[in-house]
Amino acid sequence: MYRLLYTKEAKTAIDRLPIKSKRQIKDAVERIAASPDIGKRLTQELKGLLSYRSGDYRLIYRISQEEILVLAVGHRKDVYRQTSRKLP
Repeated sequence: MYRLLYTKEAKTAIDRLPIKSKRQIKDAVERIAASPDIGKRLTQELKGLLSYRSGDYRLIYRISQEEILVLAVGHRKDVYRQTSRKLP
């Protein structure tokens, strides 16, 4: 199983979600930790990242060696745009 790390922005986004959505995200993160390649590979500005769908929310993450870094968590309508703005 991979070690999970969260960016400050991802942790804040999860903390702001309703309880039901937090549980949903927690289950999604556990599935990702068990099998990180289940996410969809992203293209264009977000190339090299993966996205995992959990209801109306998306988790954007990166896999490196033994770690999974969750970069962003947000509603599907704007999480991709917000994530691409924050990348160098």
